[in-house]
Amino acid sequence: MTIAIPADHPRVMVRPADLPRLRMMAQNTHRAEMGALLSLASSGGKDADPASDGAHTAWRLAFLYLLTEDKAHAEACAVAIENVLNREVSGGYFEAQRRIRALGCAYDWCHAAFPKMMLERMAHSVIAHGHALYANHEMYPDNHVAGHEVNMVPNLLQACIAIGDEHFGARQLLADVEDRFLKMLECYRFFLEGESFQQSYSYTAAYIPEIAICFQALQAATGVDWFAKHPWYRKFIAWWTYALRSDDTFIRYGDYFCGAPVFGNASYFRPFAAVASHYRDPVAQWWVNRFTVTDYEPEMFFFNERENTVAPKKPETLPRTKLFKPMGVAIARDWGDGTVAAFKCSPIYLHNHCHRDQNQITIYHQGDQAIDSGVYDGYETPHWYNYYIRTIAHNTIVVHDPDEQMVSRGKVYANDGGQRFVNEPVWSPRTLEHLKSEAFRDGEIAAYREESDWSYVCGDASHCYSPRKLVRFLRHVVFVLDWPHPRAVSLVVLDDVEVSRDGLTPRWLLHTVDEPKIAGATISVRQGRGRLTAHILGPAAARIEAIGGPGSEFMVGAQNFPYTSLPKGPHVPGSWRAEVSPAAGHPRRVRFVTMLVPADADAPAEPPATLTSSNDGFIVQQGGLSVVLQSGAKPLSAGGARVVVVPLAGGA
Repeated sequence: MTIAIPADHPRVMVRPADLPRLRMMAQNTHRAEMGALLSLASSGGKDADPASDGAHTAWRLAFLYLLTEDKAHAEACAVAIENVLNREVSGGYFEAQRRIRALGCAYDWCHAAFPKMMLERMAHSVIAHGHALYANHEMYPDNHVAGHEVNMVPNLLQACIAIGDEHFGARQLLADVEDRFLKMLECYRFFLEGESFQQSYSYTAAYIPEIAICFQALQAATGVDWFAKHPWYRKFIAWWTYALRSDDTFIRYGDYFCGAPVFGNASYFRPFAAVASHYRDPVAQWWVNRFTVTDYEPEMFFFNERENTVAPKKPETLPRTKLFKPMGVAIARDWGDGTVAAFKCSPIYLHNHCHRDQNQITIYHQGDQAIDSGVYDGYETPHWYNYYIRTIAHNTIVVHDPDEQMVSRGKVYANDGGQRFVNEPVWSPRTLEHLKSEAFRDGEIAAYREESDWSYVCGDASHCYSPRKLVRFLRHVVFVLDWPHPRAVSLVVLDDVEVSRDGLTPRWLLHTVDEPKIAGATISVRQGRGRLTAHILGPAAARIEAIGGPGSEFMVGAQNFPYTSLPKGPHVPGSWRAEVSPAAGHPRRVRFVTMLVPADADAPAEPPATLTSSNDGFIVQQGGLSVVLQSGAKPLSAGGARVVVVPLAGGA
């Protein structure tokens, strides 16, 4: 693709033919945003924060001039732009992208009002900031899967379209940005066509919104409807919707941040508004109606259609269970304030902001019950590398081999007994070819099944560990809806684990916020207005140990790896875990059978859970519920008011 840049201005995000409609919106559906812009202009372009570089203010005021063509508004924008120009050129992540956006958009939107010398200074500053990004490796060579490039591309794209052939260097920069965007787009499509994304739910907000800006910018420049050209873009709706908890935060997995509330965050608003407008998606419109975003008026005009909108559709109309296969995430949930339970076994190894957490489970029920522990205190901090991203921090299985070395990017890290790092051909996939390569194969969803009141998923994480210590790890999870009471989702879990040699012991992990109470073969926790009871039904005579508390919250072996700082927002690092191990002298193949029962804190106590096993499978019973895990040829029969029969995958 080579963009034929229009000769006239404006050409960034809007075209001259769009201006009458934008001005009509300013007087009608977007009067509040227009009022906010006029209020901002009253400051004369001086930012309220004296330490600010003025970039965000300049971007907003440039758009105001586009709407009004009032000379005073252009003068106010010029004051803010001078603040930007007087700063040293930066290749820093935050500074460069916001300055490039401000300079590029103001160059275009205020083109008729700014003197030629000022436009020339702005153009050279854009190109200098762009080159600094390359020098600083914020634009890393041939990196299309994950990285900061995604946040730079939309701003460089807008700025280079704005400058076009009017100043030397912009066209050459644009050619590289175009090429990168198309290659990145194919990597994102690889996941989005299956309604998944390659990052944690919060980190999706660092990627998905940028596509909307690029599509809008390219549509204005080329006349091609990029949203219609790429209908798969809308498929992130389910990814975020199923993961949203009743506390308006997302399921935790991977690097997680939540400093800005979801419904006040423009990065979440932008893609939902774009999908609601361009695809008339009713669930996206439900999201849009909940947002309260300020200070991003241009995006409100570009993406938030308020005339003849589609009728919103509440998530409650969706099924309660779903598999997101490209990322191996299965979710079973209540659409109110009940359980959100998730299982993860991803088929592709993804290092950046992703964790060594295959076959993990998290459970939220009116509070964080079975948690993804640790906190994102920074990229590659000691806490991040030795605990937070490691298997030991997740509700899955570890096997400690004292001879194993955990090496990532040439450095040795703590031996947590968990899943291995990949270092060859590179330490993280960077291209579409890498995503399809056997070198980055990780877990596998071996089976998935949905019924009206339950679902079943089997994850095979055998390949995720060193074969010197583990040859088999299949986790079978049955989500039982509305048990033990309506809105709750209980889990029956069978872990089929085989170690490689005698002397190695698998350990089953359950992470909690507060200290778990252990009574016989039962583990119980309470958090918020909910509780969780874990019944350890097998192996017989299992050893259960609680680890944690002050000074021991994030233990790996004999060392604690505390976080350096707690980011803003409702993070839940946790401080305890329960470890379940088979009795001494156990065989190489061990089967853990557990029942995890979340409930309201004030709900009646559930009856004990029991296990019946045979060569043909297992029967887990609790009160009137029987869950039959059928592995052999002979059908197992069970009584009770409610019977769930699940044929197991993988010959368990």
